[in-house]
Amino acid sequence: MAVYLYNLLFSLTGTDYTLGRFTQFNASIVNPTISNQSCGWFTYLNAGVPPGFGDWYTPITTALAPGSWGDCVQDTGSLSVDPGDYLLMRVASLDANAGNYLVRVTGVFGRGTSQVVVGGDDLQSPLQMNTATTPNTNPRAVIDVDGTSGGSWPGPIASDTSWVSWLGAAHTPANDAANDYTLNVGVCVYVGGAYYTFGRDPRMHVRGNMVRHKHDDCAA
Repeated sequence: MAVYLYNLLFSLTGTDYTLGRFTQFNASIVNPTISNQSCGWFTYLNAGVPPGFGDWYTPITTALAPGSWGDCVQDTGSLSVDPGDYLLMRVASLDANAGNYLVRVTGVFGRGTSQVVVGGDDLQSPLQMNTATTPNTNPRAVIDVDGTSGGSWPGPIASDTSWVSWLGAAHTPANDAANDYTLNVGVCVYVGGAYYTFGRDPRMHVRGNMVRHKHDDCAA
């Protein structure tokens, strides 16, 4: 069992925001952390699962400790996970006034059109609709269902101006087949009466019955 964090940084300065893209992965960073590296997957370095979390979706309201996350790989490859591995998503901004940003984060799992499958293999998302109190094995293909206006969106975790979501565990279909996914991440930022949007679509491979703990074809 492993815990993986997808980390994205954004800024309303510079030119990335005019393209609707997150801060790009910077291969020149010698010791990447969740505080300085964007568009990367990090692995939880501590044993087990962070206390209080399980196979359900929940927002996290306290800052993640950068020292607990390492082994960063760029998201241009396909992250390989085993059934039962856990996933988080973190969005943050290093802008000086990021404490004033209100942000809605949306994640949609999709299998795309490149993989032809039939029957039980056609599982649209490896996540499930579990809550902390109610088991629900229906697939969670959409992470955010918030339809409110920007003024009511959540502000950041104050200490590191981040928005973090615990997503739950990866699952296979009933026949335990492996599947490939894209995780389409969309972020809407509201500040000063204006809206800004960012998007990214990393790939993920959820293995079937064979369990091997490594990143496979992830490229640094």
